[in-house]
Amino acid sequence: MDIKYRSRYFDDAEAKASFKSYAKAVFGLDFSRWEERGLWDAQYQAFSAFAGGECVASMCVYPCEAMVKGKRQKWAQLLTVGTLPEYRGQGLQRKLWKMARTWISKHCMFTFLFTDEAAAGFYDSLGFERVREHFDVVANPHASPATGAHFEKVDVENDSDFTILKRLARERAPVSDVLSFKCPNLLLFMFLYRYREMTYYSRDLDAVVVAEKAAGRLRIHDIVAKKMPRLDKIKAFLGGFPEREIVFLFPTDKLGVEPIRQGNVEDSLLFVSGGLPLEGDIVFPFSIRA
Repeated sequence: MDIKYRSRYFDDAEAKASFKSYAKAVFGLDFSRWEERGLWDAQYQAFSAFAGGECVASMCVYPCEAMVKGKRQKWAQLLTVGTLPEYRGQGLQRKLWKMARTWISKHCMFTFLFTDEAAAGFYDSLGFERVREHFDVVANPHASPATGAHFEKVDVENDSDFTILKRLARERAPVSDVLSFKCPNLLLFMFLYRYREMTYYSRDLDAVVVAEKAAGRLRIHDIVAKKMPRLDKIKAFLGGFPEREIVFLFPTDKLGVEPIRQGNVEDSLLFVSGGLPLEGDIVFPFSIRA
């Protein structure tokens, strides 16, 4: 069957619907919540292969504003990369990467993606480099919740709560000057899906903390605020959890923490193209991993 390659086609209702069907079939991903909130913007760009009008493979690019050692840059993340089972092994993704790379070279400085071991060999073959990530582990201060800012769990289905998330996503200060991202609609995607039950808001600080209990530790995925709080401002919130250790899944240079050790990221594999413009131990903020 003849394969047609397309990009920037989301204004075509039938093609967009076919892409949504592809995403659901390959990843079990339903874009409805994100789309209904008006967050599916033109930055999310698909490079796709179609067979008989059906989207059978895609590689999507989402440009993000990155803060890298205090300087703003535009980086590209690859997302929703996959192929329907019956079309695998035909070189479709190599063609799509060629298309995506041409676009990225004109608009962005750097490309990155997250994947698992099953797909790692493909990115190795394309010339991507693996980067090992390391996060900071600190002792839980276990301060009394009565001594600090009060946090309440966010209900993303509540319009008032979601309005707060939208405002902070757009007005946020960098979570780190070493490496952070400002990509509002992608962050809101995370709130609508991955972070639905993990998001807490403090009116006192006008800040959101994304916190997850896992494997006996408290994992902090992100802190979203107009003014980034230091650890002493949120230690009462952290101390309300019984876990003895806290993992920060973003660089901690603005928090003022004292790590007791570092850990290795094992949730996903980071691949980069173009050479990582950072040295030493680093973790890409987890809230960018849509």
